[in-house]
Amino acid sequence: MDATREPKERGWGMTNHRNGDIADGRGRIPLSRRNFLTGAGAIALGAASAGMIAGCSPQESAAARGAADDPAMAATGAAAPTGNEGKTMGEVLGAGWLGEEPEIAADAIVSVTDADIIVCGAGHAGTAVARRASELGKKVVVVEMQPEETFSALGNDIGHLNSSWQLDRVGIPKYSVVDFMNEYQMYAAGRTQPTLLSQFANRSGEALDWFIDGYTEQEKDELIPLNWPVVDGYNYKKNGFTSYVGTCQFGGSVGMTDAVKRSQEKAKAAGAQFIYGQAAVRLVHNEDGTEVTGVIAQDSGTGEYHQYNGDAVVLACGDIGSNSAMYNAICRENYELGEYKDCAAMSGRDGSGIAMAMRIGAKVEIATGGDMGSHAFIPLSPMEGIECLWLNKYGERYCNEAFGGPLLSGCAGAREPGDRAYLIWGADWKEVFLNQLAGHLAPKEWDEETIANVQATMEAAVDSGAEGDDTSGKFLYCADTLEELCDFMGMEEGVKANALAAVEAWNAAHDKGEDTEFGRDPETMWPISQGPFYGYPCGKRVGGGSLVATSGLLVTGRQQVQGQGFEPIKGLFACGNTSGGRFPMGYNGIMNGVSIGMCLCLGYTLGEFLATEDFNRYCTLGSGNADIKQSDKGMQGPPPGEGGGAAGAPGGEGGPGASTGGAPA
Repeated sequence: MDATREPKERGWGMTNHRNGDIADGRGRIPLSRRNFLTGAGAIALGAASAGMIAGCSPQESAAARGAADDPAMAATGAAAPTGNEGKTMGEVLGAGWLGEEPEIAADAIVSVTDADIIVCGAGHAGTAVARRASELGKKVVVVEMQPEETFSALGNDIGHLNSSWQLDRVGIPKYSVVDFMNEYQMYAAGRTQPTLLSQFANRSGEALDWFIDGYTEQEKDELIPLNWPVVDGYNYKKNGFTSYVGTCQFGGSVGMTDAVKRSQEKAKAAGAQFIYGQAAVRLVHNEDGTEVTGVIAQDSGTGEYHQYNGDAVVLACGDIGSNSAMYNAICRENYELGEYKDCAAMSGRDGSGIAMAMRIGAKVEIATGGDMGSHAFIPLSPMEGIECLWLNKYGERYCNEAFGGPLLSGCAGAREPGDRAYLIWGADWKEVFLNQLAGHLAPKEWDEETIANVQATMEAAVDSGAEGDDTSGKFLYCADTLEELCDFMGMEEGVKANALAAVEAWNAAHDKGEDTEFGRDPETMWPISQGPFYGYPCGKRVGGGSLVATSGLLVTGRQQVQGQGFEPIKGLFACGNTSGGRFPMGYNGIMNGVSIGMCLCLGYTLGEFLATEDFNRYCTLGSGNADIKQSDKGMQGPPPGEGGGAAGAPGGEGGPGASTGGAPA
């Protein structure tokens, strides 16, 4: 059924390369064609051939010799190789917390069930996979750890593009899927799995309509389009980003848990079997972890084990929210921003699905800020993440407050000194509130009732003086002059002077129509020139976790879990928050509900793929391709023995063709 994996041990060595070998007297590298090409050769061959060079040379590397000669380096082990090459990510990253696969004797398994597809988890993603695959004729078994009678689903909002519900019922303009994909990749620094992103951009509306199919007209009317309606003349393009209004919020007679349960019932009607109260604990796989054929689950009541075999196993087990050891390691930036405070998420999922796969060699996405917001400092005022003037502890403006929404613009504040920030706006609070980019942590609703509530908060602060007013649950200050407002917020004189200068510069940028300080679109810069003036001082919180962790297993565009060599593990798939590839730079907030929207849409498309395609084909396709021809033209250095090449380049120290003093390989 499985085998214990022995770590591979490989040695390697590198010579000590010095840029000075090809630099001029000022340390600059002259970019002649010859030096450019030999330098490129050093980079390419130095990286590609490190193992080959080490295998050819029995000599101790210069770095190792340096460590032996330098007590400080020897003490720290700074030059010592890790010995991790060739190991799995679980062996390296998970050392100390991942643990081993549980040993389960064959006679401890009380039942064996066969199906086409086994889905672990009956949340947003797992239910969508099961329902869609069942509708298309596949035999599906779903194993869910929650008891059926207390089952609940997380969240309220489903983000998507261009559903019939949006376009025809609500009247929201059609969005460009091309703009969306490009903007999304800008949020993610190009690291989002492109095929998954394309599926969401092109098919998320279809998935939403499928999800609510069969709802009554009244039930559809009770679904809330967030940030709708917009004000007259609303500009959907701000600072190069589109404002994606119209996320579907579940309220009224159908809440989110009820909605997922309805979808489960539709899956059951199509033939899917749901088994509640059992948690998947171990994958059934071959000796080297390259193929998965089933999963073993444990009953939470009896402790008995049940095995489920299938052509495909889908891990839709949720995130790592309640497993701080995994969270700290995988979402490393969040852990470090919180100065090593343990990360935790409100989702409560334990990362077991991700851990099962990592134990057999699967890769996990190491995400920069891989959760819903703890990688950013978002100063949430009584108007939520409002894009007014943001000042740091010194009273200085420190970023473009309107760059891509609070989760993106908030990244700068996470690295600012100190533990506080100040927000300032003027009498035009309503224009500020109603004209910013829609998205996560920005105001969700712009209807008359919401505006009236915000207005009541503003009015309550008008005569509150130095005491401030906490009608909203947050202390808001109001004054007739900016100087007085700064005093009310407790600014010392130097900070106050900086704050007044920042307001003056802000107003000048607005009047000029250009923000040369931080590049903010002047259309979003409402002048702070007429009172009453409002201020909100807030504490800073970063790191430590959030609503949900969004880093998961590395997957292909077909949601196949990837193992060594980035090859797909045959028969193993991941979806929802168990899957990576969606938020590699952390939850981006491009629209409200994009996480659940991706769970739904990508579950829908995965179920369709598993039901209609020969998915195992992609585990072997391409392996018979001819070798790629490699040309070394333009990459050659001087002939061996003549020197002159860059260190590590052909003909240079440590490069192919250089003398090593030992026998040839």
